[in-house]
Amino acid sequence: MIPPCDPSILENNPQFKRLYESLTANLLNPDGSTRAHSADPTREAVAEDLKQCQIRSAKKRIKERTLKQLAFGADSGLPNECHDNLAIISLYLETPRSAIDPGSSQDADGPTQDNALSLLAPELEAFYSNIPTLILPFSKILSAAIHELRSLSTTNAETSPNTEPLHEKPQNISAHYRSTSDHYARARARDRRVRTSMAPVPPLASQLADRIRTLRRVQLSDLPTARRQMAATAAALLAVQTQVFERVVVVLERVKYGAFARATKAKAEHLATVAQGVEGKLEVTKLEIASTLYTPETLGALNRYKQHIRETKNRLDERRELAINELKRYGHVEVPETAGADRGGPDGGTMTEIARRYGSLAKEVETVRMEIARLGE
Repeated sequence: MIPPCDPSILENNPQFKRLYESLTANLLNPDGSTRAHSADPTREAVAEDLKQCQIRSAKKRIKERTLKQLAFGADSGLPNECHDNLAIISLYLETPRSAIDPGSSQDADGPTQDNALSLLAPELEAFYSNIPTLILPFSKILSAAIHELRSLSTTNAETSPNTEPLHEKPQNISAHYRSTSDHYARARARDRRVRTSMAPVPPLASQLADRIRTLRRVQLSDLPTARRQMAATAAALLAVQTQVFERVVVVLERVKYGAFARATKAKAEHLATVAQGVEGKLEVTKLEIASTLYTPETLGALNRYKQHIRETKNRLDERRELAINELKRYGHVEVPETAGADRGGPDGGTMTEIARRYGSLAKEVETVRMEIARLGE
């Protein structure tokens, strides 16, 4: 197989491009083989002999595998004695001569091979006698294999022209189904004729050869081309992604470190500095006002007034204590020490008691006066 080459390498190296095109178009086949001896008669004869040997070997392997499938298949429809006989024969056919006699070659005919044939003589006779019974299942397996090979060889020919779009009309779909069913009916009828009459089947060598050649061309030419195109597309996609990432980085840098961002940051810093300056000015104004109001004379007057208030408070406290002591002497009651006790609290105030006693005393005086006046009459 000729290795694929990157198109960019061919474009950058014109001489290598001419050499590569000459090799792939004139000197070598897609599988890497040379084209120089394609018209040599001797080579053609050897190739034909090799092809015939391959055909004989393929036929032998097909027969051996078909017999093995009949021997070990559960749905072959053969009796048990036929299964056992076919199993022994298929194992004998698949066993290489070197395994039967390790000291002799595969092509040597000696006593070891005669011994093996003498041991297998009853099985061989039974196999020859069972050949008429094996013809029908053997032909069925071969017909099924031929049908599968034919379907594989005609896959593109059947699917590509008959493939219709999904939105085709119903009459076209029904016609397509009828043609497909007719094709399968013809194939089944042909298989029945092959199984019953053993009619010769048209050779599939040319169809399979075309199919293999097409698949080989796809493998050696189309697939590497598609891979190169996919690699080029992936490289272009990566280049586009790189450009997108670069553009994103540039945009982010402009957003964070661009002129607008720097201007906004400078404006914010300027406003913060102005606010700090205003705060300092307010503090200075506060200190100036305080220094204007609180002069030494004002401070001295305030101190003297404070001292006067303290002394007045002390005198009032002393007078309050004297009044409380006096009330205690008059009323023989306990007077609370709090400031609001003389205003009549819940425990009974002294002024209330004095007023009550004064009222009762005034009533008694009035009563005595009325009694004296009555007695004087």
